[in-house]
Amino acid sequence: MPCVALRCVALRLWGYEESEVQSWIDELHALHSAARWWISRERTAHGADLVVHLVKPSRMRGGAFCWNCAGANYALAQSPARAIEMVVFEGLEDQLPSVRVGHWAAAGALSPQAALARLGHLVAAASTFRSGRRAVVRRNLLCMITRQLDAA
Repeated sequence: MPCVALRCVALRLWGYEESEVQSWIDELHALHSAARWWISRERTAHGADLVVHLVKPSRMRGGAFCWNCAGANYALAQSPARAIEMVVFEGLEDQLPSVRVGHWAAAGALSPQAALARLGHLVAAASTFRSGRRAVVRRNLLCMITRQLDAA
């Protein structure tokens, strides 16, 4: 999907129904009118300034393994070096997998849609603009964003 807005955020879903997340996108557009949000089914999410892997925990109560976390972790490990990607995990920081690749943020007590809205504000603050008016998320600031989102 080509982006016409200044910032383009692609969502990759792990454990979420596409229709559920699609219903949040209009709200995200209203909150962040300069950003274009969409669900990407493609691994590379062409045209995205930022790819957010949205992860719903899939472990059984008391279990240690989370299939959705493993899938997102593998996707980040396979990410091209130039791509800027991160994970938003629906849950608390102490529920994150101990072995993780890349940037992971815990939603904490926030709902997933509230976590994405908060992330949108933080990413906008961390973005710079290059010639041609394409937004770029500064990687060093993305590291600071990837903490527990409900503490921001």
